[in-house]
Amino acid sequence: MTVVKGRTSPDEQKAYQDGAYRHGYTGSVAIPRVDLWIAAFLGLRRQDSAVGGVADPSSLGMSPVFAFLCSCALVVAALAANASRLGEGWAVPTFYCAIAVIFLPAAARIIHPRASRLERLALIVIVTSALFVVRVIRAPVAFIDHDEFLHWATVNDILEAGRLFLPNPLLPVSPLYPGLELITSALVNLSGLSVFAAGLIVLATARMMLMLALFLLFEKITDSARIASIACLIYMGSSTFLLFDVHYSYESLAIPMLAAVLLASESRRMEPSDAAGWPTVVATVVLILALAATHHLTSYFCTALLCGTAVMECLRQGASAMQKRRAILLASIAVIAPVAWSKIVGNPTGSYILPVLEGGIHEVAQLVSSSTSTRKLFVSDTGALAPAWQRYLTMAGVALICLGLLTGFLRSLVFNGQQRNASILWPPTRWRLWRSSLLQILVLVTLAYPVSIIFRLTRSGWEIGNRIGSLSFLGVAIVVAVAVAAFWHGTSRGRLRATALAAAATTVLIAGVISSEGPRILVPAGYEVSADSSSIEPMGISAASWTRQWLGGQHFAADRINRLLLSTYGRQKVSTTLESGQDTSMAITAADLGPMERRLLIDSGVGFVMVDLRMTTGLPGVGVYFDGGAQDRNHTVPLQSSSLLKFNSEPDVDRTFDNGFMVIFDVGRLGKARQPAVPRKRTGEPVQSLERTDGDLQ
Repeated sequence: MTVVKGRTSPDEQKAYQDGAYRHGYTGSVAIPRVDLWIAAFLGLRRQDSAVGGVADPSSLGMSPVFAFLCSCALVVAALAANASRLGEGWAVPTFYCAIAVIFLPAAARIIHPRASRLERLALIVIVTSALFVVRVIRAPVAFIDHDEFLHWATVNDILEAGRLFLPNPLLPVSPLYPGLELITSALVNLSGLSVFAAGLIVLATARMMLMLALFLLFEKITDSARIASIACLIYMGSSTFLLFDVHYSYESLAIPMLAAVLLASESRRMEPSDAAGWPTVVATVVLILALAATHHLTSYFCTALLCGTAVMECLRQGASAMQKRRAILLASIAVIAPVAWSKIVGNPTGSYILPVLEGGIHEVAQLVSSSTSTRKLFVSDTGALAPAWQRYLTMAGVALICLGLLTGFLRSLVFNGQQRNASILWPPTRWRLWRSSLLQILVLVTLAYPVSIIFRLTRSGWEIGNRIGSLSFLGVAIVVAVAVAAFWHGTSRGRLRATALAAAATTVLIAGVISSEGPRILVPAGYEVSADSSSIEPMGISAASWTRQWLGGQHFAADRINRLLLSTYGRQKVSTTLESGQDTSMAITAADLGPMERRLLIDSGVGFVMVDLRMTTGLPGVGVYFDGGAQDRNHTVPLQSSSLLKFNSEPDVDRTFDNGFMVIFDVGRLGKARQPAVPRKRTGEPVQSLERTDGDLQ
C-alpha cells in the first residue's frame, strides 16, 4: 500500500487506502505505510478479519473420490508396515507418504471456499476414519504400546474379579479412573470379544465422536462451517493425534468427552430461550461427572476452560442473568467433580503428577538460567540421529504453527466481535463486545503452546510438553483456522493457493507425528532393547504366557518391557517403584547379590526374578531399562551379563526357566532357613528349557 506525497484531505487518503487510486495515478509515491501492512498482517482491523460465505448448495461433492484415494493410500501403508517387519529401509518414508496422501487432497478441498458444509463434514469423517485405520495397520493383532499394557491390566482385573479399584502396580492411578475400562469390560461381557477387539471398537467410536464434536463446536463459536472444518484439519497436526490419543489409554476417551462437554455447554448458550437450555445443562453436568471419573488431567483442563468461560460470560456485554448463572453453575460443578472424585478414591494424583511437574519445571528453570544443557533434539537415548528429512519437517511444522498463531491471534479476537464493522480491540469501550466467551478462552489457551515447546527441550519435561501441546491445540486449531480463512486464503477461488495451504497443513501433521513417534512409528524387523513397541515380540510374550500356565500367580521383579508382558499375558504381580517405592532393579543390576540386594528382594516380597540377557546387547531405546530411580538413568554402556546371571551361583536360588535369552530365577527362599529338598511330583510334561537360537544376540 502506498500514500500520495503532499497535502491530501482525509477523504482522499481513505479513498486511496480503499483502492480508489489503484489505477491511473501519475504522481510521485512515498514509502509504503508500514503500520497499515502490520495491521493487515496481524488482523487488527475488522475488514481484515472478515470471512466470506459459501454459496454452493449442500452436496457430497468430491468426497467419494477422496474416499477411494484414501483406500489406495491405506493399501500402500499396509505394504509399508509389512516391509518394515522385513527390514526394508524404504518402509518408514513410504508410510509417512501414505499418511500425506490421505490428508493433503482432502485438506485442499476443505480449505477452498466453494466446498459445501456437507462435503466438508464428509471429508472430515473420511480422513478421520482413514487415519484410525493407519493406527490399526501399525498394530493389527494386539496392543504394542507401553501405556496400552497399563490399562489392559486394569481391564483384566475387572473382568476376572468383577469389581473395581483393584491395585495395578504398573500404574496405580489407572484403576481409580476406570471410565475407559468400564466401557471395554461391558462390551467384552456382552459380545464375547477379546479385550483388544473391544478396545478398538471403543477407540474408533471415541475418535469419531471427537472430530464430530469438534466440528460442531467450532462451527457454533465461529458461525462458519469453513473455519470449523479447517480447524479440525489443524487439530490433526497435534503430536498426540495420530497415535497417542488412539492408544488404549484413558486420555483417548477423555479428550472426546471434553469436546462433548464444551459442545454441550456452548449449545446451552445458543438456546433461543432460557427455559429450553436446562435439559442441555443436565446433559453437560452428566458429561462433567463422567469425565471426572475417566481422566484426571483432562478433567482439570475442562475445569480451567469452564471457569474461564464463566468469567468471560460475566464480563460480556449483552449476556443475560440466566446465562451468567448457568455458566457459573457449570464452572462450579467442573471444580467440585474432580476434587470430590479424587477425595473418594484416595487423592492419588498429587503423588503421581506433582513429582513429574516439579522435575520438569526445575529443568526449565535451569535451562533459562543456562545452568544445564538442553536435551539433544532429534537424538535418541541410544545416540541415533533422526534422518535429515524428519528433522527439517519437524522444524518446518513448528514454524508454520507459530506463523499461523502470529497472524491469527489478534485476528481471532477481532473476528469474535459482536459488531461486524468494528474491532473489539480498540477503543476500550468495545473490549467486552464479543460473541462467544468460549472462543475468547480458546484464543488465550494458545499461549500455552510456546510453553510446551520449552518443556520439550528438557528430558524430564518432555512428557509435560507433549500433554500441554495436545490440550493447547484446541485453541491453536481455531486460531490458525481463522488466519487461513481470513488472511492466507480469504475468498480466493484459485486452487493453487488452497493446495499450497493444504501442503502446509500436511507438513504440520507429519511434523506432529515425527515429534511423537519418529523412526519408531513402525514395528522393526528385529528386537530393540527397551524401546517399548519395538521390544514387544513373540519370544517375550511366550515366556510371560508360560509363567501363567506353570507358575500360577507369583510376584516378579523384571525389566520395563517384561513387566508389561508378565502383568498382562502372564497375569503376574510385578514389583514397581510406583507401588512399593522399592527399586528392585538395583538388586538385578548389581555386580553381586549382597546383603542389601537380598534385603531389597525380601522386603519387596519378590518370589521370582526374570532376567533378559538381550539388555546386554545395547543401550535402552527410551533411556531406561527398568523405570527405576537414579540407578537406572544415564547409561553409557549396556548392562553386564555377569551381573544379570549372578543368581546362578547362589545356593538359595533356583533357575526355573531358561530359553537361551530369558531366564527366570526362583528367589523365594532368600532369607529363609533351608529345607530338605522334596522331589517334585512328575507331571509327564517336559521341563521348559529351550535351546538358544542360532546366531548371536540381535
